[in-house]
Parts: sequence; C-alpha cells; structure tokens
Amino acid sequence: MPISQYVVPGDAVYPEGITLGPAGDFFVGSSADGTIFRGSLTSEIAEVWLPPGACSVALGLAVYDDARLLVCGGKSGELHCFDLQTRELVWQRTVDGYLNDVCVVGDHCFVTDSNQPIVWRFDLRAPMPVPIALPRSSYLNGITARDDVLFVADQGDEVLWRLDPDGTATVIASDFAADGLLVIDDLLIGVCNRGETAATATYFLSALQLTDGPAVPVGEYADPRFATPSTLAFAGDRLLVVNAQFGQRPQPRLPFSVIAMDMPRLWSERRTPR
Repeated sequence: MPISQYVVPGDAVYPEGITLGPAGDFFVGSSADGTIFRGSLTSEIAEVWLPPGACSVALGLAVYDDARLLVCGGKSGELHCFDLQTRELVWQRTVDGYLNDVCVVGDHCFVTDSNQPIVWRFDLRAPMPVPIALPRSSYLNGITARDDVLFVADQGDEVLWRLDPDGTATVIASDFAADGLLVIDDLLIGVCNRGETAATATYFLSALQLTDGPAVPVGEYADPRFATPSTLAFAGDRLLVVNAQFGQRPQPRLPFSVIAMDMPRLWSERRTPR
C-alpha cells in the first residue's frame, strides 16, 4: 500500500512550505522555529535536516539545480540559500518585507511579499533583489510558474494574478483565496479556504485550467484529513499536502503531517500535457 501520511515530528512544528528534492525526497519547513525536515517518499517519518537557528522561520521552499535549497524567512525579510550536500549557508539576502513563497524560473527566483504588492526577483548568480510591483494586493501568498509566466495568489483579495515577463499583471481568477500553488501542465491547483478565521474556515483544493485568458474552474476537492493545509507538491502521480494546523493553535492534533493523495480523476483527465 502506498504511504498516505508522512509524519513531521515535533510538538510545535506548524509546517508551512514543501518542495521536492532531487533523490526521491522532499523538504518541509517549520513556521514556528525554522527547523527544516527531510523526508523520503518511501519512509513514513521525516527527519530533521537543519535544526532551529539557521532560519528564524521556514516558509516557502524551492530546490534549484538539484543542489540548492531556498528558504523564505517571513517577517525577517530574509531569503536563505543552503547547499543540499553540506547543509551550509551559501548566501542570504534581506529585503524590507515579508517573504512568503518562492519559485524558480531559469536563473532567477521570484518571492512573494505579504506586506506589500511586490514580487521580488533575485538573480541566482548574483542574488540582488529587484522589486516587481503589482497594481494592488492585500496579502500575497503562493507563487508558481509555467515556462516564464508567473502565477501569484493574492489570498487577501481572493484573486489569482498572472504576471508576464514584461511585468504585465492580470487577474485571471476571483473567489480564489489560495495559499500554496502548484502547476501541472495547464492545470493550476491552489490550497484554498473560505471563512473569517483560520480556526473556522473550510479548506479545500481548487483546480483551474489555464488558458490565454481567464482561468477556467475545474473543481474543488476536500479531504477529511485536511487540518489548515498550507501548500502542496506533486510527486510521481500523487499530491503531497502540508497540514500546517494554524487553525489548531495552540493545541495541535499530533502528529504534524504531510498527507499523500491521488489527484482527483476529473482533474487528471483535464490536464493537457505540454
């Protein structure tokens, strides 16, 4: 039987970000103390890869060149880069903002700022930050890319932005209060919610089909195992969804976990391979 839950050990982890590694593994970060965990897709329990202290918090994560791990530091404004082999800090940059999520496109990474309508662009060869302004936002969160086009979740305004390479920003979906985002072919999946507070909101995955214009809703999916899910990744043919448990603070339901699930069949059938 395939593994249905990966345990992230600890009493107050509140995991937030996830990214796949180069060798059948994945990384998960703690929004509480910056611990970074490494899990194997074939083992039920993740292990501490980097203990607290290297980062104040670990939010959005991304691996690039199969050799480096990027970590967003939230309100510290820090973006960290660690070597996957040595676990040493390769570089760190700080901006005046709240760095939430990150994705890599070619030689650049793009990071959302939850304090202001800005996506930060870092050249990975000489990582100096350059701000890219959006027309408006109240809380930018997840970010992902297809080719060189960015998709940015404005969780506060409940819209999805398309950000083209020339800097043009267009709203392509509304009623879309997403945290983490994932693109598979022409299907975009967001970890969404409806409600006023983390404790009372309902949580679900929402799929959109990307077009040259507005995104087309495909459907929503809720799992009874969801506990304030924050983001997701795609491993093989399964979705990995992080249970952040923000709505369960200060009494989480242990253990913290990443749940594994098959993609809903309708969504799989709607994917158009690129």
